[in-house]
Amino acid sequence: MPGKSQQRAQTDRIRLPTRVNTLKVDTSKTTSSIMKRDFGTTTINSKSKYYEPLKIITEVDETNIEEILNLPDLSRLPTAFLTEIRQDKVYETIFKEIQKKLPPRHVVLTSPLGTLTEHDQYKPSSSSHPVTTGDDEIFIDYDTSIANDISSPTSSDESISPSQDGYDTDIDSEITTSSSHDLTGRRQYQDLCLQSKAIPCSYFMAHIQDKEMTLRYRQFSTEDIGRIAKVLSTNISIERLFLDGNYLQQQAARYISEMFISNDFITELSLADNRLGGGGSGGGEGIAEICKMLIINRNLKKINLSGNRFNDVDATLLIEAFEHNKTLRELNLSHNCFGEECGKVLGTFISGNESLQAIDLSWNNIRGRSAIDIAHGIKENVRLKRCNLEMNGFGPTGGQILADCIQQNGALEELNISSNRLNTQNAFAIAQALLSNDSLRVLKIGNNQINSDGALVIFLCVKANESNILREVDFSHTVVTQETLDTCEDIVKLKEGKFQYQTGKVTPRILQSNSISECYIKTSEDFLKKLRVKAANAKPHFS
Repeated sequence: MPGKSQQRAQTDRIRLPTRVNTLKVDTSKTTSSIMKRDFGTTTINSKSKYYEPLKIITEVDETNIEEILNLPDLSRLPTAFLTEIRQDKVYETIFKEIQKKLPPRHVVLTSPLGTLTEHDQYKPSSSSHPVTTGDDEIFIDYDTSIANDISSPTSSDESISPSQDGYDTDIDSEITTSSSHDLTGRRQYQDLCLQSKAIPCSYFMAHIQDKEMTLRYRQFSTEDIGRIAKVLSTNISIERLFLDGNYLQQQAARYISEMFISNDFITELSLADNRLGGGGSGGGEGIAEICKMLIINRNLKKINLSGNRFNDVDATLLIEAFEHNKTLRELNLSHNCFGEECGKVLGTFISGNESLQAIDLSWNNIRGRSAIDIAHGIKENVRLKRCNLEMNGFGPTGGQILADCIQQNGALEELNISSNRLNTQNAFAIAQALLSNDSLRVLKIGNNQINSDGALVIFLCVKANESNILREVDFSHTVVTQETLDTCEDIVKLKEGKFQYQTGKVTPRILQSNSISECYIKTSEDFLKKLRVKAANAKPHFS
């Protein structure tokens, strides 16, 4: 047996030179890495002030094979050579001889280059092995990476985790999110979309922790609204929700209603342009769910239900639901189909509500008896501050009651009665009401059947009343005279620039006044003269 072993070793030594001639190593790279390792892990005995440089083997051939087999350690052998003999069975005997020189597998902790203290440089490590060269004794730490490379063939195939390569990836954040509790609702929304194979709304996910969520005209389906409502049912950040123009139907309205049962943090809701009403027939598919929501949730302070085709029948259902809410501050019912039959319920609701501060009934079909009832309700409410009645049909009869509102209501600050078929007599009545009003700040009365004298008399009353606090008067699309413009400029000076006005075109001076012209409705010239005198003596307005 010993004879065969020696014979096999001799055969390996003959075959090796032809094999190792192909193993070339980058001398500069190998030398740099080995010198760096030797410097960081080599300490010098206190008896010697210097040490002899170690010989570095950069190439293995037939001339130095004997020297390799006689080396005390393998720290200076090329890695490519070790890998080659490990994979080729022809050099099995040489590989076994080299394995005997490997140190026990353990991790050696060494100080990084540049951080060694003076004491550490002269203190040999317990894991180092002494190598004697002449009279000096040098301690060399074995490179465990070479040992692991030889003894563990699969170590190079192991994948490196994201935390080891020093890069931040989306995988890390997703793992962290799934392992922690989902406080924002993003993970829940993503899961719901994944289950339904739907594309998540990126805007909703990005602003889910904001105080305001605006989702106008997104063309959401009923299922989309269901997923959003389910996430918002436990949300505590959003206070204002806007879902305008999404054409919500009965099932979508039900999702929203169920969401408001458990969510008490949303105080402002906008469902404009969603066609929740029944149009001509009344009692639409979504109106019942909206009324249910208004009855259950009593924390809403501002509601926008404009553009939903609500009619007189729907108005009755809505008012019954609004009466359960004692915290409602602003109500927008504009651009609907309210007509002549809803005035009684709307007027009663407005007059008896003690929390409502703003109401918008513009762009409806309110006229006749319905307009009179609503005007009476506005006159009796002592807390209403802003009222928008634009683009209705109050007419001369309703205009007289609106003048009474301005005179008697001491809380009203903004009133918009544009495009209501008011005439010049209504303008004179409103002007007389302005003489004693000290609360109104904004009056919009443009695009009515009022001539230039009607506009002039209102501006003269504003100038004559030193206690008024009007800041804006809008007479758009109303033809006025130059005297009216001069009066407006005088008001601006009296109020120290804190007054804005808007009028239509200006008639030339050559034209006669409306009060003496046969082409217009006769107006009171005597009343105009008295107002001119009173306005001329007006003092600066301080407010």
